[in-house]
Amino acid sequence: MEKLFRWVLKYPKTIIALTFVVVTLLASGTLKLSISNDFRVYLSKDNPQLQAYEAFEDNYVKSNTATFVISVKKSTDKNGDLFTQDTLKLIEQLTDELWQVDYVTRVSSLTNYLYTQSEDDDIQTDYLVEDAGSLNAQQLANIRRIALAEKRLRRFLTPDGKLTLILATLDLPEGQANVSLKVTEQLELIKARFRPLYPHLQIDNGGSTAFNATLARAVANDMLTLVPLSYLIIFAGLLIFLRSVMGTLAIFLLISSCLLTTFGVFGWIAPVLTPIAGFAPSILLSIMVADSVHILVTYFKQLREGKNKHEAILQSLQINFMPVLITSVTTMIGFLSLNFSASPPYRDLGNMVAIGVLIAFAFSLILLPALLMALPVGKLPQQSKLNCFHGFAEFIIKRKKPLVIVMTLVTITLVTFIPNNRISDNWANYFDESFEMIRLVKRVDGYLGGINALEYSLASNEVQGINSPEYLRQMDAFEQWYLTQPKIVSVKCMSQLLKDLNQVMHNDDPQWYKVPDSAELAAQYLLFYEMGLPQGMGLNNVITFKRDASRFTVAMTDAGSDEILLMDQNAQAWLAANAPAIKATSATGLGVVFAHIAQRNITSLLLGTIVALVGISVVLMVVLKSLKYGLISLVPNIIPAAMAYGLWGMTYGYVDISLSIVACSTLGIVVDDTVHFLHKYISARRSGLNAADSIREAFQRVGLALLTTSVVLASGFMILAISHMNTSATIGILMATTLIIALIVDFLLLPPLLLFMDRDK
Repeated sequence: MEKLFRWVLKYPKTIIALTFVVVTLLASGTLKLSISNDFRVYLSKDNPQLQAYEAFEDNYVKSNTATFVISVKKSTDKNGDLFTQDTLKLIEQLTDELWQVDYVTRVSSLTNYLYTQSEDDDIQTDYLVEDAGSLNAQQLANIRRIALAEKRLRRFLTPDGKLTLILATLDLPEGQANVSLKVTEQLELIKARFRPLYPHLQIDNGGSTAFNATLARAVANDMLTLVPLSYLIIFAGLLIFLRSVMGTLAIFLLISSCLLTTFGVFGWIAPVLTPIAGFAPSILLSIMVADSVHILVTYFKQLREGKNKHEAILQSLQINFMPVLITSVTTMIGFLSLNFSASPPYRDLGNMVAIGVLIAFAFSLILLPALLMALPVGKLPQQSKLNCFHGFAEFIIKRKKPLVIVMTLVTITLVTFIPNNRISDNWANYFDESFEMIRLVKRVDGYLGGINALEYSLASNEVQGINSPEYLRQMDAFEQWYLTQPKIVSVKCMSQLLKDLNQVMHNDDPQWYKVPDSAELAAQYLLFYEMGLPQGMGLNNVITFKRDASRFTVAMTDAGSDEILLMDQNAQAWLAANAPAIKATSATGLGVVFAHIAQRNITSLLLGTIVALVGISVVLMVVLKSLKYGLISLVPNIIPAAMAYGLWGMTYGYVDISLSIVACSTLGIVVDDTVHFLHKYISARRSGLNAADSIREAFQRVGLALLTTSVVLASGFMILAISHMNTSATIGILMATTLIIALIVDFLLLPPLLLFMDRDK
């Protein structure tokens, strides 16, 4: 390594030029990068819940949706509703417009709802609204009466008649990036065209495509705002702590080269990034600073001691090579442990950061020395302004016993709050309300329907058994049971349709609003209804092709993953006890799939954390050549994450799929401070100093660097807190909290532990 260092210092301009060429070539890969905005990227192909969800879609219809939501503005007419000529005309027009949107296979709305009625011996099925512009007052009143009484219209119309939904089902092509964004942009153009024509109405667009588009825009917004802010905060912090413009400039050039190279590499090998990549630059920026700061601080120290530039850089590299190597390896181990995650984006994040750390390690030993040789030294900061750790070391040595007691009590207190964290994930909380889509979701949740859907495919026990009266009665009972459960807004099932048809067939007599008494009658009703549907429409979204199962959809209002899973467990228990004619199956739907993966991710990442901890401990024991110091290092490595999750339990009180990665991610970073402090302490001990003097020497040599890197890292992560993606914001807050706690532990607990456990014989 010394030969490499001397060669770098001998030809700095050549190194800089070669590095520039390599960075330029690799960075060109960034032009190939794109970000997938499909929520399914959070799920691996072998995920059993995803496979069940896709099988459900194969049996019925795809669940990709685009919607228009029309409502009466409160400021215009408090008593008005949607049943006016111009409003129904708008709904009719928007229904027609949706048919023209790419990939649309079905459009359902208030105006094209098929209403079946009986007049004497005649059964008539018509659209609820036809040619809205020609309707008179009596016809409008009749439409209003029918619509508000029709139970199956509840998924499109609120009971007060003030808000309605136009729903388009889409068959989106797989593997095409930004297809949801393109569909959403088409809807937004339509919305922009109609809004000025109807100022008294609120027109919004939503659906799964709008949600995916929101995801893409949120990631793009983070890229454009968080990365520049991270640069600003990190390098402002470096200027404050290092007091060197040239040193900060060298780190700026180094980190920019590392970042471009990392993303360029992924552009060449894996150009489609997942949404989690949106906060990867901020994480990488923060981590990449650490190695260079230690090299710079030692370099400045050597210069102040009278060495020339060449000798100072060489000495700094020799002193810091081993700790920089160890910290890079341990950080990589920590992030590579994210490969235990059940969600692919978090695995990709771990691999991306690990590769970035490796690139930063190489550039810190090659490019940084070359930059320091090429750049002028500039004005050196005074020692008195840089290092105030002599008095702090004396404080630690004199107060070692009280510090151990206090830190132990604080740790135990915080750890006891870890169980307060409820394991729960809620996709509706992934973004804040700065997005129009999220404001719409919050507005309609529980009013029009529920934002979570539990989808069941209720199979019968016999061929074409869905017509069985017993099957239908048990489905009807299942519906009634579900409607009594908390947070359930509505249920849609085949028994509702058959009860409607049974009533119509008996001259709309309410006493006949019940399931048919025979399988033959039920089959005839379904055939009659299907024959009356417009061309291209059928019952394939309600019943399977073989007529052996039917769709049962439950709309549940805002709920966490734990509540969704508990609701499904209770439903399974009810079916097993009360519905022998129905084969009980677990619920599916995106909300259910994410609920399962959130729970599974916690378990898998706990294993990943244990594996990473064991790996890091082995590395430390081997490199430090001491079982004792390796075991001591476990304390400051484990405690920070435990304390941070305990503090989180006291405040926020939940852990979702994104927060579950923090323990793994920060483990490798937390080790950095411990390694640098222990390395300097052990070097001092092996040179003949006693424990107290070794503590003084360690603080003198790395105290400033540890403070600088920890504050800069925490500041970089705290930038994420301003993200409009709540997943990014909470990760940033918890990571920053963990790193600050790690610094406190390394300063207030590790030195007293060393003084107690490493006494002079």
